[in-house]
Amino acid sequence: MRKRHKKGQNIGLRFMVFVLLAVLVISYTYTIAPNITDGQPEATVTPTPVIITPDSDSTIKLAAFNIQVFGVTKANKPEVMEVLSKIIRNYDIVAVQEIRDASQTALPALVNAVNAMGGSQYDYVVGERLGRTVSKEQYAYIYNNQTIELIGSPYTFPDPSDIFHREPYIANFKARDGNFDFVLITLHSDPNTATQEINDLPIVVNYTKSQFHDEGDFIILGDLNADCNYFKEDGPSPLMSDEYY
Repeated sequence: MRKRHKKGQNIGLRFMVFVLLAVLVISYTYTIAPNITDGQPEATVTPTPVIITPDSDSTIKLAAFNIQVFGVTKANKPEVMEVLSKIIRNYDIVAVQEIRDASQTALPALVNAVNAMGGSQYDYVVGERLGRTVSKEQYAYIYNNQTIELIGSPYTFPDPSDIFHREPYIANFKARDGNFDFVLITLHSDPNTATQEINDLPIVVNYTKSQFHDEGDFIILGDLNADCNYFKEDGPSPLMSDEYY
C-alpha cells in the first residue's frame, strides 16, 4: 500500500485510514491457549498483518495482539514467553491489548524476552490502566528500534462522555528507512458495546486529525470484537464510508 501524498499537500477529507483485518469484518486477535502439549504451549495464531510499503523498497509489518489476561502468571512461564517473543519478532510494530498487571512487571519482562533472542532490539510504550470495573487493562506498542522511530509521546483518547470501555491509545511513528510516518489508534472494545464503540471510532479519528494537522495516515487496529454476534458485519457503519479508505 503506497503512501499517496506528501506532507503539506491538501488532503482534505481524503485522508487514509487503514483498518486492520477489515475492522468491520473480523476482530484481529492472537491467542495463547492455556493447555500445554508435549511440554510446549499450544498457540493459535492468525498471522494476517497489514504490510505497508513506504517510499523506499522496504515494508512495515504491523499487528494487533490480544494476549488475553497478560500478567505475571503468563510472564512466569518461559515456554509461553518464548512463543510470544517469536510472534512479536515477526513484526515492526505490535499493538498489544489486554495487559492486566497491577505490578507493571509483565510487559517489561516480555520485551526483555524478545530482545534476549538477539537481532534487532525492541522498545515499548504503554498506556494507563483503563476500564470501568476493577479489572483494569492497558494497551502497549512494542516496536523494532532498527526500523521504527517513535515520534512524540503517545496518549490515551480523552473521553469525558465515557463512550469507550477502554479508551483508544494513540501513537505517532515513522519508518527509519524512507519518508513514511503514520498514527496508530488501538482499541479493545467491550463485546457488549462493540457496535457502538466501533461506530464511534470516527470521533477518535477526527480528534486525532486535530492533533496531527499535517498527517494523512491513520491506522485503526486492535481487538474490536467485530466478529461473531457482537457486530453486524453487513450493517451500516460510518467506517464503511469512502472517507476511510
